[in-house]
Amino acid sequence: MSTDRLIRFADFELDVERYQLRRAGHTIRIERLPMDLLILLASRRGELVARADIVDRIWGGSPFRDTENGINTAIRKIRIALEEDPATPCHLITVKGKGYRLDGVLNASREAAVIESATVAPAPARALVLPFANLTGDAANESLCSALADEISATLGALDPERLLMIARTTATRYRDTPKRISEIARELKVDYVLEGSITQEASRLRVLTRLIRCADEVQIWSCAHESVAQGALDVLKEVAAALARDLTPALGEPRPTALARRLPVDPAAHDAYVRGRYYWYRRVHFDAGFSAHHAVDGEDFFRSRTYFETAVERDPDYALGYTGLSNYYGSTVVHGFFPPIEGWPLARELAENALELDPDLPEAHHALAAVQYFFEWDWGKAEAGFKAALQRNPGYPEAQRLYARLLAAAGRRAESEAAMEHAERVDPLAFQGSRAFGMVLSGKYAEVVSEYLAPGHVEHPPLVYQLLATAFEVKRLFAQAVDATVEALVSCGQQVRAAAIRAQWEAGGYDAVLRWYLDDLLTRRQSRYTSPLVIAETYARLAQPDEMFHWLEAALAERSSRLCELRTNPWFQPYRLTGRMRLIEKHIGTGRA
Repeated sequence: MSTDRLIRFADFELDVERYQLRRAGHTIRIERLPMDLLILLASRRGELVARADIVDRIWGGSPFRDTENGINTAIRKIRIALEEDPATPCHLITVKGKGYRLDGVLNASREAAVIESATVAPAPARALVLPFANLTGDAANESLCSALADEISATLGALDPERLLMIARTTATRYRDTPKRISEIARELKVDYVLEGSITQEASRLRVLTRLIRCADEVQIWSCAHESVAQGALDVLKEVAAALARDLTPALGEPRPTALARRLPVDPAAHDAYVRGRYYWYRRVHFDAGFSAHHAVDGEDFFRSRTYFETAVERDPDYALGYTGLSNYYGSTVVHGFFPPIEGWPLARELAENALELDPDLPEAHHALAAVQYFFEWDWGKAEAGFKAALQRNPGYPEAQRLYARLLAAAGRRAESEAAMEHAERVDPLAFQGSRAFGMVLSGKYAEVVSEYLAPGHVEHPPLVYQLLATAFEVKRLFAQAVDATVEALVSCGQQVRAAAIRAQWEAGGYDAVLRWYLDDLLTRRQSRYTSPLVIAETYARLAQPDEMFHWLEAALAERSSRLCELRTNPWFQPYRLTGRMRLIEKHIGTGRA
């Protein structure tokens, strides 16, 4: 469902991102299901929405729920919120035997006129930090170039989120070594400022060169060179923030020194280690965790990131970001299948709490603790509050936005989940392809994933998309394509031997042979190393062996397997959702209780 951030009708304002209905600036209380239905109706801008469509979008098409009464109750509560008389409605119109429509939604041109005539806050300036160019001739500095740009972007995004929106790092990387002019990049991403930089080497010394460009007229409004990379990284953060503030005044206030001081370490070498660790963590975490655990995808990048994060904390024990990096490491390695939950999540919680104690306003710290509450403690209320706290402090933080969208999907709040994914697309437009596919898989839109990504000829996709395609193809029983996508995903992850073995099983015995090979591989692997019981349960579900599936699901519940929090959106378990045994398992998830 495509929605705008703000939808206006009459004197009402529906804020999709904030999940609020307002009238004359006052928030109107409305429950979740009526709000989801109102968002659906408003997004259609006066078009008729059939009751069957409402059942599909709000209740997931379930034939086992009392959706007739559910729709009637939701419509009644919307009318109460709008203060409408059901006999003579002005906005929410019933088309007997067909469905409903919401009249009076402002079209784009009329809404623009209304906004222009009103006194509203100016839209935030949009800025992009390009990956720094490595001009040293030493490939070992590539990670520093990427991570330095990433950390500058994250720091600026948290300085004044109401007035400055930073485009995410994963979109910025698409412009590495690009021949495009600043003006072209600005048009494509609709950005107002671009920061570009490079690292050069003179004798044994590294220098950081940076310049800030105003895109409207391509004027350089600030530039500087710093002799020391470690110290220079900190100086660049401070000076570029000040330069942006000067150019954007009065739209952007002076950068908050206290916020910068808390985010930056005392020891510049700690910051250098942190940004290098974050580079390797980002490079590995953007895989599908289920696919990674199932196929034992290599975790070298995770383990390299840990070494750098530990160095950051050792160099500066009061450096909050170093603790968030370590918390992310311990949580991610559990989710991706390297360690049992009890070995990673308690440490992740302790480290996140350390970071919050050092800096209560650090977005990354709120995100890290919310991840523990979502994946391990299954306390969705606290997790949601944590994700919101992170996004309030940095709305351009795509990692928090995407994980929050996953929570909303797992909780059945589909309209909100899609709105969160769409927000992520605005701050991370070029890298959103995989995120959008992930969101569609979570929502059960396998046919849409297939139709969007199955194009004639060979099209290059990132590993995440191939991993998700493998799932979507299998659910739709397109087994040949599922094998092709799995092979592509594994090859892109450097697992050519495993890819060849899967191809051989397919050619020899079809997809049943592939699934049996998966199961034998998992059970053999479990004898010598940790292998998640949830992955084994998924494989038994795919083989339609429910007794064995439930045995391993109960083992997964006992150890609090991380991805079990998304059991309700897991495609392999959908045929068993209505069984008594599955309902008993679901009762323990999302409640905060074991």
